[in-house]
Amino acid sequence: MLKCPPPYNVRLLRHEKHLLETERRTLETLHEYTQIPVPQLIKYDGHGGPLGTPFLMMSHIAGRKLSEFAPYLTASERSSIDQTLGVHVRALTTLSATQFGMTHRVFAKKGSNSWREAFLALLEATIRDAEDMLVNAHSESIRFWVGKHAQCLEDVIEPRLVALNVCDPENVLIDERTKQVAGLVGFSNVIWGDPLMSGGMADGNEAFFAGLGDYPVKTASARTRMLM
Repeated sequence: MLKCPPPYNVRLLRHEKHLLETERRTLETLHEYTQIPVPQLIKYDGHGGPLGTPFLMMSHIAGRKLSEFAPYLTASERSSIDQTLGVHVRALTTLSATQFGMTHRVFAKKGSNSWREAFLALLEATIRDAEDMLVNAHSESIRFWVGKHAQCLEDVIEPRLVALNVCDPENVLIDERTKQVAGLVGFSNVIWGDPLMSGGMADGNEAFFAGLGDYPVKTASARTRMLM
């Protein structure tokens, strides 16, 4: 599998400017510290090289996307898949770093020393992307309400690996024979911060949280952070 960025004349969102580097760093980390079935990194070139553009080459994982295969699964098979996803998210969120923020900054030792600082920077970048595109996102209202409850962000004291899209049906590959998770892909949108932001947390079902081993939204602070 080969990934390349869009042409240089395509305007990217702020967080999209380092997607290939983020995926490369994440795959290297997952292969070193976990048993999660993810693609093997074959080659990364962040400068252009022979293709004239940065690229990321990864191994192929056989399987069908959950988004395509879901209609053919029984309730029991889907429950087993959701539980497996919970297990994988637990493995992901046990990985920690020394700083908070976007992956490329954390690996360059340019991350934030608090989750509050990192989260507010990520939020501000998102708001500015909307403003750049003249999208009415009620920016001042968002800034006010997040600022009003920002103290709860201080409860996150250790940066954990947060794969924002890990449970998206497009990123979950299913073995057609066993009806089990064959692999996970799509690790370009990964940050280091609050594990409650991980994919699967917001809409996880009973099977997912059984795999996770816990239901983490137990306190008022956690509920507020989920809403943020």
